Amino acid sequence: MAMNADYSGSKSSLQSTLWTTYAAARRNGQVPGFAWADRVGHWALRIPLAGILLYYGMQKVPDMFLAPGDYGVPAVLFVLAALAELLGPVALVIGGVVETWRPKRSWLRLAGDALTRAGDFAGVAAAAGVIVFFYWGALSIADPQALMLGLALFLLVRGNKYGAAKG
Repeated sequence: MAMNADYSGSKSSLQSTLWTTYAAARRNGQVPGFAWADRVGHWALRIPLAGILLYYGMQKVPDMFLAPGDYGVPAVLFVLAALAELLGPVALVIGGVVETWRPKRSWLRLAGDALTRAGDFAGVAAAAGVIVFFYWGALSIADPQALMLGLALFLLVRGNKYGAAKG
């Protein structure tokens, strides 16, 4: 009998601990043990988006100087798209470093958020421009431009977030 009482006591203690952990997670809006994901999870979206933008931007560099009007797009728009695809990833990465680092100074956090949003605005503009000028009416959800537009829109709206809101 004593052995049974000890077992049920530890079971009750375990249930109490689990219930306390669950209640705290529900209050905070986060699964326990995943606080680290707030600091590094955004890189899973930033790195592919920056890579795709940089890839398309690097393809435009030679034509940006030699023949910007050869693609059926006004030369000014072609050059702006190339610059957006080259500078946008830089802003995304710097904004991501600030989000991961999470400095104490509010002006640095604001600058990181502004860089993230500027880089994503460049991504939205580049993807939307390609869709409008080249894929209008024939774009499928499986095209990389649709994925790029979705990623850029998500990060543009999200900006840099610093964990779950406490309240």
